[in-house]
Amino acid sequence: MITSGHDVQKWKGNRMEKVDFQKKAVVALLGKIAEACGETGVNPNITVSTRHSVTCFQLRRRGGCIQVSVKQSGEMNYYLSDMRGKCSGRKIYYQFCPEDSHEQIIEKFAADFGRLYQDFLTADGLCGFTGICLFRDTDAEMELKGYEDYIREECLSH
Repeated sequence: MITSGHDVQKWKGNRMEKVDFQKKAVVALLGKIAEACGETGVNPNITVSTRHSVTCFQLRRRGGCIQVSVKQSGEMNYYLSDMRGKCSGRKIYYQFCPEDSHEQIIEKFAADFGRLYQDFLTADGLCGFTGICLFRDTDAEMELKGYEDYIREECLSH
């Protein structure tokens, strides 16, 4: 199949948009991780790596792990595991669509995972809450309510 120069230029334009999307999402999430560490006063094991166009954040503490990946394709995904080995499996938070409002998606993504990171550090782990489902369209307030109630009752009261 032969494509015109216009088609190639259009494809390259979409790819660059995805690359910029990835860069902005990575910067936003890194800021939220630093903020969560500062607010909780905890120094967790953090690994940030980029490999084959995927930037991966791993935050580990006392056997629990939150891993968030931002791909150059525009996919944002994550998985959660606790110290007992219970794992959520990979969940897709968002898949890039050129028509979406990317700044708002990045802002919500960073806020959702920044909040989850802060909860994780406050609770010193996921405490069995690997079933948390954060997606672009979900209300993080509702999704994190059970975990945050547990933190208030079991972790902060002692």
